[in-house]
Amino acid sequence: MADAFDHTHAPRLEDPVRLAALPPAAIVELLRLAGDETVVDYGAGTGVYTVAVAAALPHGRLIAVEALPQLADALRARLTPELAARVEVVETDANEVPAPAGVADRVIMVDVLHHLYDEPAALAQVSRLLRPGGLFVVVDWADVERPVGPPLGHVLGLARVREIVAGMGLVELEAHEPGTLLPYHVVLEAARP
Repeated sequence: MADAFDHTHAPRLEDPVRLAALPPAAIVELLRLAGDETVVDYGAGTGVYTVAVAAALPHGRLIAVEALPQLADALRARLTPELAARVEVVETDANEVPAPAGVADRVIMVDVLHHLYDEPAALAQVSRLLRPGGLFVVVDWADVERPVGPPLGHVLGLARVREIVAGMGLVELEAHEPGTLLPYHVVLEAARP
């Protein structure tokens, strides 16, 4: 079973070296937003990327899904009143997300897949939430040496990410090795048929 994220490591989510390697603006760009979409940030953590995406949705909505109460509380504390009006924080229990099927135009998963790649219920929720034609974007640590991030034995390479996403019934659109779009991350974009 994959290793669950340890909430005591939450400060690492906002490490300046990590944010330089994976800037929030890059996540927003990957989502190709018009500003009125519904986006699910699955595994939102402390919200550093959630806030950036929500700011790019002036007429949209963001559902921030987080399993760890400590991280969900940190995310809520980060939201301004304006953003809080567009962001719904959902503390998931057993990977259940109380939202209608097909609610999301986009689902983003940043540095999360390596924690739940072997949890079929979580992956099924992601597929369920995505509308037909909707975009799923996975950004996760690559299996390369790097100055930040989890140990190499705890991450997935692009080939494994591709297998997981295909197993979710999604169709791959684009895939990027580390060093192309981002220095230490693989990026995979897929759509629900």
